[in-house]
Amino acid sequence: MLDSIHAVAFDCYGTIIRFTTPDFVRTLAEIARAQGLEADPEVLWDKFVEAAFVFRGENVASPTYRRYDEAWAFQFERAARELGFEGDGRLAAVRLKEELSQAEAYAETAEVLEALRARYRLAVLSNADGDFLQACLDKNGLEFEVVVSSEAARALKPDPAIFAYLAEALGLEPQRVLYVGDSPMPDVVGARRAGVPVAWLNRSGRPLPEDMPEPDLQVDSLRDLVTVLLS
Repeated sequence: MLDSIHAVAFDCYGTIIRFTTPDFVRTLAEIARAQGLEADPEVLWDKFVEAAFVFRGENVASPTYRRYDEAWAFQFERAARELGFEGDGRLAAVRLKEELSQAEAYAETAEVLEALRARYRLAVLSNADGDFLQACLDKNGLEFEVVVSSEAARALKPDPAIFAYLAEALGLEPQRVLYVGDSPMPDVVGARRAGVPVAWLNRSGRPLPEDMPEPDLQVDSLRDLVTVLLS
């Protein structure tokens, strides 16, 4: 499989950029406090995620595309109402976009990309609006031949359409692109459905959910990916 790979595409947040669920929980708690809302951060996060299914549809395998700033505004206001508050969703979305725009890359990201660049074409594919995604990459000095946002593709992982958009942007057949991501459902399931080889980045060593397909590769760190691809 590796012999046929011409390009490596990365998920952004949680894969090359250090911004994961605890960061969302922290940021939502700060947003709530700034708006005078006293809510348990974990409960607020759970309500925020539940609202995403209302906004995008119950089928997580085929989510309805909408911009994230629209989704986050809806989710925050709905979550706040369920907790007995009136929240300003527009301000919440602005703050989330700012946080994601300014998020830091993992320490090993730059060196890994430089190592791989000698042999592979590099891309990013992320469920993100184009503005904060590109701002984050620019802030961290990360350059890619192709950057695909869900906004550009008008589709959200795990919809195969976003992976097809990536392959077309690269001018490659899907099987010649290796996708690297940290989330089983959007990354592993999405890539496999699209016929794209996938490497699951499993930093925490957690087991793959039983209902998920096996990735083509599993690595504990981005540096391990270099070892596999350049050996």
